[in-house]
Amino acid sequence: MASGPSSGLTIVLLGNSGVGKSASGNTILGRKAFVSKRSFTSVTKEVSKQTDRVCGKQISVQDTPGILGSEKEVRTLCQDLLKSEEPCLFLIVVKIDRFTIEQKNAVEAAIRVIGDEGFDNCHLLFTSGDALNDMELDDFINDDPESPLPTLVERFKGRYHVFNNENGGPEQVRHLLKKSGHLSDVVSDPPGAARRMVLLGLPGQGQSASGNTIMGSNQFESGCGFSGVSTEAVSKTATVEGRQVTVVDTPGTTDKDPEHLFREIMMSVEKAKPGLHAFIIVLRINRISEAEIMLFEMLPTLFGKDVGKHMMVLFTHGDDLKGKSIEDLIKDERSVSDLVTECAGRYSVFDNTKRGNGVQVKHLLDKMDEMVAANNGEHFISERSTQVQIASEGGSETVSETTTSTRWQKIGEWFIKMLV
Repeated sequence: MASGPSSGLTIVLLGNSGVGKSASGNTILGRKAFVSKRSFTSVTKEVSKQTDRVCGKQISVQDTPGILGSEKEVRTLCQDLLKSEEPCLFLIVVKIDRFTIEQKNAVEAAIRVIGDEGFDNCHLLFTSGDALNDMELDDFINDDPESPLPTLVERFKGRYHVFNNENGGPEQVRHLLKKSGHLSDVVSDPPGAARRMVLLGLPGQGQSASGNTIMGSNQFESGCGFSGVSTEAVSKTATVEGRQVTVVDTPGTTDKDPEHLFREIMMSVEKAKPGLHAFIIVLRINRISEAEIMLFEMLPTLFGKDVGKHMMVLFTHGDDLKGKSIEDLIKDERSVSDLVTECAGRYSVFDNTKRGNGVQVKHLLDKMDEMVAANNGEHFISERSTQVQIASEGGSETVSETTTSTRWQKIGEWFIKMLV
């Protein structure tokens, strides 16, 4: 049974050990929800469940142990789910590799535990899509006429997909949900719609300069050095690439007053009304410190766990690459790789000395469009609903917060660690 465009959905990951079930669960939820690593033994020892909002739907993903060692346990899970009212999507995970007898046995075991009543809601999910290189998935499936894979795939009558769990991005999840009948084709946020973003980073990373590059003119005060030019959140709007774009530049996060820092960061979301599309984490190429990583880790504390779905990385000083690819830089720096992974592979590169290069701005907006599409057109909504009044000239402004003293204490502790 297909679910409606906004109702809940349970996705069950089935298959042999080591085929990428847990990594696929992380891709679907857009975060590191399950432990995933290369291993000769099963990392998942028992059924694990994680829930999050994906493409406007409440989705629960159930990661199961290797089917060949736990068929009875997994059958009980699947049959119980089939008796419930909750719509279910069963994904039998197969790694793009030589299709062995063991893989075939695992797929057939997964089909058995689902049974005839669940098979119509069962799809094959191929992982390690990057291993295809330039080969089409259908060509891989039919590459060896002696393999049992083509005949097995035929049983699914076109119900198969491929994931690149390394850097495939959220659009592949949206495609899976649409093809399986669990996501409406209605586009709530058409191409060319307005975009609103907040720039976050440490002083000296090119944050304000990047805002000027996006705007196409000097809208934000920008200077050299390690002390921040911006002292408060500033919002500017311009027509960029034929659409209305709003950029909110925040103070450099080494502001000496944690309370002021907290207020300005929280106010940045208010300045992006009627709704924020993206938090842009600004990092300078070849100058990425532990402080930046700590800033990133602080965001869920400030805004709630859903903030990761609205985040992407902007690398500045692209001219410092000097012929090296950004992909190599990301792979070489574990902390950077982890950050990009948490942002679902979303990143862009700016050389702010070449402001007239519209290609780099278009690339950033295209990445934002992909992210907005994966979020089903939804704006960022902070989990923090208690209101705190902040005095401002001529009145007061309201921002979201939890317990203010706790929040300020956390930011203060983080700030002290940065300076040590």
